Amino acid sequence: MTEPTLIQEFFTNFHFLRPLWLLALIPALLLVYYLWHLNESVSSWDRAIDKELLPYLLDTNKTAAERTPLILLLALWTLTSIALAGPVWQKIAQPVQERQDALVIVYDQSLSMYATDYDPNRLTVSKRKMMDILALRVEGQTGLIVYAGDAHTVTPLTEDSVTMTALLPSISPNIMPSFGSNTLAAVDLAKSLLGDAGALSGTILLATDGVEQRDHEAIAASLAGSNYRLSILGIGTPAGAPIPAAGGDFLRDANGAVVVPRLDRNSLQGLARLVNGRYADMQLESDDIEYLLEEDSFFGEDELTDVDQNFDIWYEVGPWALLLVLPLCALIFRRGWILTIALSGLLGSSLLPTQQAQAADWASLWRTPDQQGARAYENRDPAGAAELFESPQWRGAAAYHANDFQGAINAYTSTPPENADAHYNLGNAYAKALAFEEAVASYDIAIAMEPGHEDAIHNRAIVQSLLEEQQQQEQEQEQQEQPEGMQDEQEEEQPQEEGEQEENEQEQQQEEPGEEGEQEDMEAEEHDSQESGQQDQTAQDEGARNPSNSNAESESQESLEQWLRRIDDDPGELLQRKFQFEYRRRQLENRSASTQPGESQIW
Repeated sequence: MTEPTLIQEFFTNFHFLRPLWLLALIPALLLVYYLWHLNESVSSWDRAIDKELLPYLLDTNKTAAERTPLILLLALWTLTSIALAGPVWQKIAQPVQERQDALVIVYDQSLSMYATDYDPNRLTVSKRKMMDILALRVEGQTGLIVYAGDAHTVTPLTEDSVTMTALLPSISPNIMPSFGSNTLAAVDLAKSLLGDAGALSGTILLATDGVEQRDHEAIAASLAGSNYRLSILGIGTPAGAPIPAAGGDFLRDANGAVVVPRLDRNSLQGLARLVNGRYADMQLESDDIEYLLEEDSFFGEDELTDVDQNFDIWYEVGPWALLLVLPLCALIFRRGWILTIALSGLLGSSLLPTQQAQAADWASLWRTPDQQGARAYENRDPAGAAELFESPQWRGAAAYHANDFQGAINAYTSTPPENADAHYNLGNAYAKALAFEEAVASYDIAIAMEPGHEDAIHNRAIVQSLLEEQQQQEQEQEQQEQPEGMQDEQEEEQPQEEGEQEENEQEQQQEEPGEEGEQEDMEAEEHDSQESGQQDQTAQDEGARNPSNSNAESESQESLEQWLRRIDDDPGELLQRKFQFEYRRRQLENRSASTQPGESQIW
């Protein structure tokens, strides 16, 4: 695939970063127009001198010398406005730095999160708080761990807060493979995440309603000697509330008493003091997380690190337009124009570093097609976004969400898929378009490129079942619709049974010759009727088969729709299977999923 030329990039990506500066051309045009026609207006001489003599006495036409400054003024103003508007059409790689601000959220998912001391419960309100934390994370990497009787990683340290926000609604105690509240295992797993990411320092934010007293010393020992700090967000109220159970009852302990989990504030504050960390109750405002994640107490102003990636930014060519402005300014200065001072100030402001600003919403014409498609996609218009996107992957994703599965296939296949996710997305589009064989092939490629692609493995199993069911139905339908001639050929392949039947028929024909003649006449009539009314007979046969076929087709279609509904990835189910797999693997490796005693409470 050839690289696009400079001319192609210009016509494809040209736009202004600050298009509002182009509005400055309006007063320039008005001013030049007024000055151009200034001497042509009616004066007192026009009323005192005869119109026939006036041209011989007064010169009302501007000479070239008088019009040149106006042309120079308009050219200066235009070039300066364009430079300030920020014309761009190329991107350049810009190395970036980021603050070494690594955060791992350790989120309690024990049954106590269903307590109703918050409306509607602790789980719902704490999820909103988690989303607020992710929204405030403008820099640094963030990871998410959930724990109950065992601890599991939802996402490793990443800058992709959008994915974490999308996974949060699916997290609940119901997807955890074991009951309990194993905080120590969760803190150890958080340390492993920070260490694997190469973070020399970081923050572990523990969001829970309580930590058992016997785990305090173990957690302090685990964090000792590291630069990882522990901040604790208390969820719940000291009064507590019961945990709803099935049948309108509440969760009860072994003695039959209703369980009322309470916020153990004193214990959590004691743990924070023990590890030299911070504690705050969960609040509706953001004061709690601002206090817990205050950077000044943890990081220095100069604690920055280079990122192993570049950030593409638009390369502005506006400053180069000033090279054309400077000679024009020199010409105007030679004439001593006072406007030179104002123009110099305007040029000086254009030379100062300016921050790139997004164009106003009304200026969508200045956006690239992909930018326009992204805006339409954010406005929940996937069909419109699919028409705007130029990127095949984005266009395919938009068409998929607009239920235009054939359009998604065309988009994904317009360029060869390069990674496992691209083949996985193509497989989903094929599956939704009922092209099961192509879907299985795409899933196979994705699994071959990334053997641990759980989503592709899961969807392939579903589509493979659908494909086998479809093939079986096609075989049954072919057998039902098989022509009579082919049935006769199959019957001839069974000579023994046919021989016995022919002998019996011959015996019957010899005993009843009269019936044989009648039978021949009837066969001749049937042959004639078949030749003359073959279409009617076919229609009658189809009509006779319609009731059973229609029922079978409706049942098959309903079953197919049920299977296809499972193609859409449910993050909750995927996480639940992932957690169960990890839990069983740890048991097989003789590493108990819980370090707490067996008699520990399950909430």
